[in-house]
Amino acid sequence: MAARYNAYIEPLQILIYIPTLLIFVLLLRGTKQDTSRGVLLLLAAEWAMIGVLFFFNVMATVHWVGHVAGAVCVAAGIYYAVAASFSFPPHFHWRRDNPTLVSLFIVAFGAIGYPGVSWLLGREYPAVTTYGLMPGSVSLITLGVAVSARPGPRFWMMVPPLIFALTSFATIAWWDIYEDYALLPCMLLALWGWKLWHGKNTEAPTKDTIRFDF
Repeated sequence: MAARYNAYIEPLQILIYIPTLLIFVLLLRGTKQDTSRGVLLLLAAEWAMIGVLFFFNVMATVHWVGHVAGAVCVAAGIYYAVAASFSFPPHFHWRRDNPTLVSLFIVAFGAIGYPGVSWLLGREYPAVTTYGLMPGSVSLITLGVAVSARPGPRFWMMVPPLIFALTSFATIAWWDIYEDYALLPCMLLALWGWKLWHGKNTEAPTKDTIRFDF
C-alpha cells in the first residue's frame, strides 16, 4: 500500500516538507496571529490531502473502506479550517514547560519516528511510510499540536486523530503498517496531557487570543 501510494504522489513527498516545517516554525515563534489560524489551516490541508490522495485515490481502489476513511479525512480538513475562522482560536506555542515536552515528543515522533520505523523494519523506498502524507503520521502531528494549545489543550482538536488511533488495528492487520502501533500509546499520552492541563482554559482571566482578522 505504501509503495503504491508513494509511486502515485511522487514527487509530492518533497513538497510536504513545507507545511510541516511551517508548523514547527509557528509553534516555535508562538505569536498569536500566525499560530492561531496558520497552524489550524496547515493541519486542515494535510488532513484533506490524505483524504483525497491516500484514501480516495489509492486505498479506495482496493477496498471500500477507503471511501469512508477518505470522507472522514476531508471532513476533518473542513473541521480544522472552520476552527481557524473562530474569533478566538487556540493559541499554539512551544515554551519551556511540561506541555511543550509532551507536544514536542508526539510531534517529533509523527514527523521523524513514524517514517523512521519503516527503515528500521528493513523497508526501502517506495515501500516506506511518508510523514505528513500518511494518516498515522498526520494523526500524531495533530495530537502533538493539540497538546501545545494555550492556555490548555482542547479535546475537540483531538477528535479526528483519536478516531484513527482507535481504528489503527485495521491498518496493522490489513496492510501491515506496523508504525501505527505507536498511535495508541501516543493517544493515551495526549489524553493524559489534556486531562492534566485543560483546566487552565476555565481559569484563564481573558480570551485565548487577541481578536484579529487576516
